[in-house]
Amino acid sequence: MKLFGRTDYYDRSEILRTAEKCRARGRIRKAIREYEKVLAVDPQDIEVHSKVGPLYIRAGRKDQAKASLKRVIAWYDKQGYVEKTIAMLRLALTLDRRDLAAHLRIADLYLGKTLEGDALRHLEGARRSFRRKRFLREAIAVEEKILSFAPDNFRAQVRYVRRLWKAGRRREAGERLWQMESQWALRRNKRYWRKTRWLLFRHAPSLPSSWGYFISLFTSPVAYGPESKVGRRL
Repeated sequence: MKLFGRTDYYDRSEILRTAEKCRARGRIRKAIREYEKVLAVDPQDIEVHSKVGPLYIRAGRKDQAKASLKRVIAWYDKQGYVEKTIAMLRLALTLDRRDLAAHLRIADLYLGKTLEGDALRHLEGARRSFRRKRFLREAIAVEEKILSFAPDNFRAQVRYVRRLWKAGRRREAGERLWQMESQWALRRNKRYWRKTRWLLFRHAPSLPSSWGYFISLFTSPVAYGPESKVGRRL
């Protein structure tokens, strides 16, 4: 088979050997050129995309790196190669650490293997990528994901409420606080119950919420009665 209209014949194995030698010697651009010879013949060659993707990153060719990694991730995911998919998604995040879809997909893959601890650790790390106000939508999505499999995670509960509040979703924030107050009172968790009452007072300052927080400092957990209007004022 002729390559690029020249009289040279296409030998995939030989080209890959040359590319590997170049890569091992640190000749990144030369290795890329060799791999691209294979892709010119077969643009769907996943093995080559998996090898050239990281080299594109090292060469600063982000667009090509994203394109190659996208193909590899999709193929690994389809084949059920969970560890390889996660590894490639993590590599893709080095190009764009605010890729929300990649963060959520990694969490889903961990959850699919019942590795909730790994999913939680990853999403807790992802929080750092969405600290700024302009990333409120993404930050809310991260907390929602955590709460979808760890509904009793108090830190996520609080962060979720605060981000809803910043996003102007006051009613949702209030409903969530109301649920939290009842939840932790019923579970007799004084620390979280008291913290939730403080949040009620902080976000909806009133005589009832002020008094509710004050008495929580001296009493055992008891949920607000149904006649209370604290939650409705949020």
